[in-house]
Amino acid sequence: MALCLLMAESVAAQMHKGDKSFGPKLGFVSENTSAYVGLEFQYAFSDYFRIAPEIGAAVRHHTKDALVAGLNFQFPLSLANDRVALYPLAGVAFNSWATHLGKGDYGTISDDSTFRKSRFGVNVGAGFEYYIKPSLRLGIEARYTLIKEYSSLYATASIAYVF
Repeated sequence: MALCLLMAESVAAQMHKGDKSFGPKLGFVSENTSAYVGLEFQYAFSDYFRIAPEIGAAVRHHTKDALVAGLNFQFPLSLANDRVALYPLAGVAFNSWATHLGKGDYGTISDDSTFRKSRFGVNVGAGFEYYIKPSLRLGIEARYTLIKEYSSLYATASIAYVF
């Protein structure tokens, strides 16, 4: 009987026009094989289109770290009673990669130095999201950022409050 009640329950948890969500993202970035931490906001213009600005950082590893910002466009495809959705994404990216060289690195630098390269690029990828309840969403996402000298794969998991 409980199974019948669960199956009959119609929970419309997918984001609908005008809904917003906000939450943290954690994951992996391939450029320096390190952790990624960030925040993402989403605004749904319709049931099938939303905009998702994001800001984050690639944690320093092997003398490299980065500030990452992006503006992605997502196209959710609802599955399973609006509790599950898949979405392709595309957008623009801005990455500012820093290389930190300390005393004695490369034999020529006597003081601590940081070299920074900032670039614009393009994001492409896909995501999967599951709505635990209408106001709470879990997600995973994989995207590739195409940027001169710093193209990278980002694999992230997120949790977001939907309001």
